[in-house]
Formats: sequence, structure tokens, C-alpha cells
Amino acid sequence: MELQAALIPTPAAGPERTVWQTISDLVLRKLSSDLPTREVSANGRKIAGPFRMDELHLRRNGIKPISMARYRSIPEGGNRFDIPFELLAPCWKKHKSGSADVMGRLHRDKPSVTIRTEFFKPEKGRYLHPWLHRPITHLEAARLQGFPESFQWCGSRSDIARQIGNAVPVGLGRAIAEHLAPLLLAQRDPQATTTVKASRPPKRRRKLAAAA
Repeated sequence: MELQAALIPTPAAGPERTVWQTISDLVLRKLSSDLPTREVSANGRKIAGPFRMDELHLRRNGIKPISMARYRSIPEGGNRFDIPFELLAPCWKKHKSGSADVMGRLHRDKPSVTIRTEFFKPEKGRYLHPWLHRPITHLEAARLQGFPESFQWCGSRSDIARQIGNAVPVGLGRAIAEHLAPLLLAQRDPQATTTVKASRPPKRRRKLAAAA
């Protein structure tokens, strides 16, 4: 039981960080249509970048009027079920159940949902800005994942979106590391009273067929 208690952390105390606290200062910042033209050499080839965090405040280009009308019909915390019937895509008209996060708008006073690789597409999840009629930007997604303002990025805008969405949230990674580090260091200490050993699967015995 002591070992189990050491391996499983207790929930952290304190207030949760909300979407409003994380991205509200970006409301008046101008959106960019694309990344700056810049290249760096890495492993013998050239790739786009590096780009600062503030250069990732990118709009989704090519938003159609019907998409904008759908965005405007969805309230904070709402989703595709709030869209008027005449604005629904044919596939949504036939399906009145399913995920409540599709075409969802974030709550400003709650923590963000999981950020995935296509956060710039509201049809993929709850990625509409809490009060502006647009999807969240790469910068906003990176902030919601906990990346610091000093972080730099390389690649195309779709490459960077994948890096943001595939990342373990920075705060979660830090919490896991801070919890595991003492346990790992204790294994290296010969004076430690508790040693955590990885369990091994039982060996399987091979059945030998009798000779004919």
C-alpha cells in the first residue's frame, strides 16, 4: 500500500487556469494570414522557421459565409446542436446525436478541452473562440497547451499544428516529472528503503511435441 501511495499522486490543490486567463489578452491583437518567410538548416536540409510564439497568431484562411453564419449562431459553450436547421450540413441534418464537441465554442471560465492537431477546424472539436467568431489560432492553442512565450517553432503551419496538438501539455509533463523524479532517484540510492521494480510477465513454458 505504501508503494501504491507513492506511485499515485493526489490531485493538485488550487484554482484551475481558465481559457479567459490564458488567451484574453490576445483579443485585440491583429491576426496574420501566414507565417513569415524564414528558413533554417537542420540535419542537412532547410525547413521553415524558427518562428516566435507571437508569430503564430494565424487566422484560418478561406472561411466561407455559411461557415461564418454557423459560428455566429453558436453561443459560448454551445455546439452544432445550436445551429439553425437551414444552416446545417446535410450530414448533420440526418444525425441528431453524437459528439457535443463538434463545432463547439470554448467556455471562457473553464479550463480548455484537449487540444488536438486540427484545432484550427471547429468541425473537429470544441475549438471556436469563446466570444469571437473564429477558430482559435496556433498561438492560442499553444498557450492553452502551456507553451511559454519564449518557445520557438519550425515547420509549416500544419507542421506546427501537429506539434502543438501531439504535445503533452507542458504543465502536465512538469507535474509527472516532479512526481517521478524522487522515485527514480531513490532507486539509485543504495540507502533507500523502498525500491520500485518493474513487474515482469511470467515466463511461458514451451510444449515439446513428442517424437513420432
